[in-house]
Amino acid sequence: MKKILFAAVVLALGFTNASAQYGPRYDYRNGANHERMSDINRLQREARQNIANGVQWGTLTSREANMLMNRYENIQDKERQFARHGRLSNREERILRNDLHELMSDTRRLSRDRDRWSRDGRQRGRY
Repeated sequence: MKKILFAAVVLALGFTNASAQYGPRYDYRNGANHERMSDINRLQREARQNIANGVQWGTLTSREANMLMNRYENIQDKERQFARHGRLSNREERILRNDLHELMSDTRRLSRDRDRWSRDGRQRGRY
């Protein structure tokens, strides 16, 4: 009986040590890189959401939304190309961040465009 109990305790301790090795950990060398990636991902989600909101609220035409989504997909392709070696350099991260900021700026500009009235037909026939 003591041998079985001893074997069970050894197995239990073995599994707890193994799970501690593979659990979440913070790598201080790559911590800044992880923060930058999460910042890039946050900006990507925000850009997609801004475009979707513009379509939903009718402030973006389908043509404008398609153009913005094409630019978004180009930025994603660029990110995949940059990250193929495993991580982004400071320069690559800065390029992606600038591209995403420009995309969001253009989305806001197109959403509040002064020509909005002519899109929904309210001004047609006045000229």
